[in-house]
Amino acid sequence: MPKTNEEKELWSTLDVAILQWIYAKISHDLLHTILELDATTMEAWNRLSDIFKDNKNSWAVTLEQEFYRTNIKDFLNASAYCQRLKQLSDQLKSVDESMSNNCCVLQMVVGLTEAYNGVAILIRQRDPFPLFYQACSMLTLEEVGLAKKVATSRGVTMVVKRVNHSLSKNSHQ
Repeated sequence: MPKTNEEKELWSTLDVAILQWIYAKISHDLLHTILELDATTMEAWNRLSDIFKDNKNSWAVTLEQEFYRTNIKDFLNASAYCQRLKQLSDQLKSVDESMSNNCCVLQMVVGLTEAYNGVAILIRQRDPFPLFYQACSMLTLEEVGLAKKVATSRGVTMVVKRVNHSLSKNSHQ
């Protein structure tokens, strides 16, 4: 603990800075629940801790449901999808409900659309399963390949349309 006035002032400044960071990082609902005038970082932290410990089982159920309902179609890309699964897995660990690597990989595969069937089959057939980050890398590479196929097919379609248009113009002359 600080002994001199300078140490106390520094301690107070750091405490306020950390408290502000905590307030900025939590939801507005939680903020309003723990907010108290002249609270220290430790007091705010203990209130947050109590809230999460008291609701640990409820959080676990909610997070698990969200984890198992996560699908790639709800994300802009494979990377965002994998990041969300990882985030949910990490949150589950924080409430003492760890997801195994295999569980994470399986959920990643289950949440894929038909467009990703090729990589889904490859991942499911690996023995042992790849690590989650490796499966995410495989999925991201597959997405790049799919994007190239779409771009190529659009390019071919445009060329065919131009050729057909030119042929139809020539046949009318």
